[in-house]
Amino acid sequence: MKATIKTRIIISVLLCFLAVWFPSVLILFSYMNREVYREAGNVVTQQIENAVSDVNDDLFSVVDSVAWICSDRTVSEAFTYPSFETKGAAVAVMDAQSRIAAYLAASPSWDHLNKIVIFSPSSNISFELVKWRSGSLSDVSLIMDREEYRNLSFPDGAIVSLMLGTTINTPYETAVIAYGRVRDSDAYVYAEFSSDIFSPIISSNPMMYIVSDEKVLPSGNIPGEYLDPGIYSSSEYSLEIPGVSAVFFQRLNPLRIISSSGLVVFIVVIAASVLLFVLISVLLSRYLTRASSKLVRHIEYLMETKDFGYTDKEIESGKDEIASIGHAVNAMSISISELLKRNEALFEDKKRMEIDMLQMQVNPHFLYNTLESMHYLAEVQKNDGIARMSRGLSTLLRNMAKGSSSKILLSEELSLLRDYDDIQQVRYMGMYEIEYDIPDALLSYRIQKFTLQPLVENSIFHGIEPSGRFGMIKIGAYLDDGDIVIAVRDDGVGMSADEIEHIFDERKHSKTDMTGVGLKNINERIKLVYGRKYGLSFESVKGSYTVVKVRIRAERFADV
Repeated sequence: MKATIKTRIIISVLLCFLAVWFPSVLILFSYMNREVYREAGNVVTQQIENAVSDVNDDLFSVVDSVAWICSDRTVSEAFTYPSFETKGAAVAVMDAQSRIAAYLAASPSWDHLNKIVIFSPSSNISFELVKWRSGSLSDVSLIMDREEYRNLSFPDGAIVSLMLGTTINTPYETAVIAYGRVRDSDAYVYAEFSSDIFSPIISSNPMMYIVSDEKVLPSGNIPGEYLDPGIYSSSEYSLEIPGVSAVFFQRLNPLRIISSSGLVVFIVVIAASVLLFVLISVLLSRYLTRASSKLVRHIEYLMETKDFGYTDKEIESGKDEIASIGHAVNAMSISISELLKRNEALFEDKKRMEIDMLQMQVNPHFLYNTLESMHYLAEVQKNDGIARMSRGLSTLLRNMAKGSSSKILLSEELSLLRDYDDIQQVRYMGMYEIEYDIPDALLSYRIQKFTLQPLVENSIFHGIEPSGRFGMIKIGAYLDDGDIVIAVRDDGVGMSADEIEHIFDERKHSKTDMTGVGLKNINERIKLVYGRKYGLSFESVKGSYTVVKVRIRAERFADV
């Protein structure tokens, strides 16, 4: 009897297990199948979107390259000559060719370029830049005979028209064609790029096609079964070429399992899972409580003592989630401790910077009186140079004595700069001139005091003075996305790329420097006050010019 009952129990448990397991497996299989199919579709879609984005980037570089050619001064100058035989025309054409070649060599569009033809319908001037396709004397005629050229139009405000067409030379192949209109001339640019520019899309999936009204890539046609909406679905992705898109065909899910008992089975499975969860949770609660209690005590200790450098290896012992949290808490404690140390170091750096700037102050009272007396005597003796110099120096010294770490209005900073300029104009006897191009609306914004004077000083001593010729310093300012950018440009000796790279290296200042504060000091002071993304940037051409740009956060006087 006992054996029979045991057998019945075993059989009953087995039957119950099969009764629950079999439909559950079918339903879960159907669900997982749909989920896998959906996730696989998401992966494929993401790959296609990435490929489309890459191709659009390349197409944009094509438009950008052609637009650059159309806007380049040397290209338009080449077509100012009535014919190629005109003196200077050949040199102008060669100059334009070299400029275009240098620019395209650094452009992503260079990898796909067949050829570029630049021509003028009203003259015999034309020239080409070829890569994968050779040039021909008849290229201009072939281009002008094309219907796409005769019907050429450009979108409003654009100088480039992009389309999908055919190469002008044999063997005739599908190509990306870009037409451009050269500014300030009647010349046109014909740019031909290989269809392999679409390779990232076509190679991403065998069911990807590039489609336009007249062309289909890669096979020239789409299989008829792909167009049956009962078998395949399609997704379209826009490309940068008007009227051209990438189309992806995907077979509909072939497996559809629907079970009327699925809801009941899931309810049973969920109920059993809840009971099992309760049982397991009771068994594991003590273990989890011990681990979590250690973690809570450690966190409370950190909150009370603020001793963030302290770590407890016991709270991260083990391989469970609580141990992971303990590891994260210890790592957080170390990070906070290091952050506090960095803040202390930044505070010390800021104090050092303030001390460096305070060294600029010159405040003996008798010196002011002496300078005022010199100014008075110079006016009596009608010596304008000494009068200007003494008055400018007196004003500068008084403003320096007021403190150098505070912010002032941009108009006040420019006033200090003009006082400094009065002194240097007398010293250099008009060897340079300063030109200001600053909108009145920006004069009420705030700036760190004595930010611009060292830059102008640097332009005079290291740019214009070594050149030995009359120089021009231009100071301009504009708003840029919530920031103020102030540019100081001089036409002095300029700098090489290596000199710009080492511009912040410590170097001995000139004995004639007013403050002895260099570019590195200014850059660090700006970053301490406004943040790491602000500071100085440089642009220079050796023997031509140097531009120093100051970027600070835009702060109106009334907003602070």
